[in-house]
Amino acid sequence: MIYFYENHLGGNIYTTNYEQDYDDLYCEECGDSDTFIGAYESWEDFIKDYDPECWPFCSGVSLAEDSGLTIEKVYELNPKVKHYDEQCLAGWPDEEDEGD
Repeated sequence: MIYFYENHLGGNIYTTNYEQDYDDLYCEECGDSDTFIGAYESWEDFIKDYDPECWPFCSGVSLAEDSGLTIEKVYELNPKVKHYDEQCLAGWPDEEDEGD
């Protein structure tokens, strides 16, 4: 089992081979804590379940680098990641552009 967490400082993902106690996730310095995302059998299972609109901290490239998979495989496992990456690369429309 792989346990996935979001780092409270930068929002990036990190993993452990065991579930961490809340005390290990809590930062006394800033009063915030890392967030438990879920436990998965593999990176592939995590990527299939990953929703970039709920957890917008990872691009397909970073998921590929962290998992050891190719970007093509990440996109195949979860087309939402590809769509999210394409939106980010294209840039979000400005408010004044939305009416055009």
